[in-house]
Amino acid sequence: MLGAYVHAPNHFLVAIHRRELKPWLQELVIYHGAALKGLIQILPTTGMGRGITMGDMLCRAAHHEGRFSMDQLRVRFFSAPHQLLVPHERDRRGMLTFEITDFLSLLEMAAVFRTLLRPEAQQTLQQLLNLTDASEEQFYWGRFLDYLNPEAKDMLDAWRIRQWPRPRIQLLYELIEYVSFYQSD
Repeated sequence: MLGAYVHAPNHFLVAIHRRELKPWLQELVIYHGAALKGLIQILPTTGMGRGITMGDMLCRAAHHEGRFSMDQLRVRFFSAPHQLLVPHERDRRGMLTFEITDFLSLLEMAAVFRTLLRPEAQQTLQQLLNLTDASEEQFYWGRFLDYLNPEAKDMLDAWRIRQWPRPRIQLLYELIEYVSFYQSD
C-alpha cells in the first residue's frame, strides 16, 4: 500500500499499485466479508498537466456515490480519467458497476488470460475479435488457434470469447493492466 487517508468511518482513500488491487480486494473480502457494505471506486491516477486532475476525479466520484444504496458492497471501475465525465455511458454498457464477488471473478479471469496468452497473442486476439466481417473472422480464427498452446485454446474455448459482447471484451483488456501473472511452480 502506498498510502491511506481516513476521512470518516465510511469514507477513506487508499493508494495502491494497480497489480496489488486483486490481492487487496481478496483480503478485504476474506477478513470482512458480508460486514462490508457500500461502494469501492477504483480510479486511475493522473499526472500534472491539462485535463481532469485527481481533485476533479475525486469530486466526481464522491458526487456519484450517493446514487447507490448501502445494502451490499459494490465496485465501480474507471480505467481512464475521462470515464468519470460520463459514467452513465460506461454503466449502460455494463462496464462500470459490479458486485464485489463479480468484480473479483473478472479480475481472476484477467489474470488467467494474461498468464496463458503472450502479449502479442493478446493483441492479435483483440484485433480478431474486433473484425466486422464474420467470414474474415472465421478464416483468421482457425489460423490464430493454430498459433496457441493447448491451455490457451482450452481457455478461449471454455469462455466462448467469440460470443462475448464488445464491451465485455474491452473490459477484459482494461483489467489485464490490474493483475499479475500467475507463477508456475
